Amino acid sequence: MDNQINQYREPGEGAITFALEYTKGLTKQEAEPIIASLLKGELHEVSDKRVKRCDYCGYWWRDESVRNTKKTCSKECKTGIKTLQRSQQRERKALLNPPSKKKKRRRADDYVWWLEYPYWLDEDSMLRVTERFEVLSEEAFIDHVASNGAIYGIGNRKKTNRQGEF
Repeated sequence: MDNQINQYREPGEGAITFALEYTKGLTKQEAEPIIASLLKGELHEVSDKRVKRCDYCGYWWRDESVRNTKKTCSKECKTGIKTLQRSQQRERKALLNPPSKKKKRRRADDYVWWLEYPYWLDEDSMLRVTERFEVLSEEAFIDHVASNGAIYGIGNRKKTNRQGEF
């Protein structure tokens, strides 16, 4: 991310703690010019390498880490900057890899279920989807069993259609 901040966001914990070092015990009127000069970066020593500008919120803060490598003043700012980075990655991905094909249409897409009275857009889709779930009526079931009995017979072995020579 750029170190150039165009706008200030909500300050993080590190920025608030750093500002409190200079304004603790002061009234609001006394603290206003000090905060204004803090925002400009005029109060702290330029040689102090631990005082940095937060990459997310834009306020000055003191880096207390051992290696002095943090870029943000708090966890909230780190989360915010990661969120911005992810959205930029998604934008770049959408530009470089546009969606290739239209979504494959399924038969269940023809069913409008969210209305008070759901309906099917296509009768063929309705028949093909519902035939998997329908239970045969008793008369149709008995006919089905009888026809299977003629084919398989007793013992579930398929009969061969041999014609004997008489």
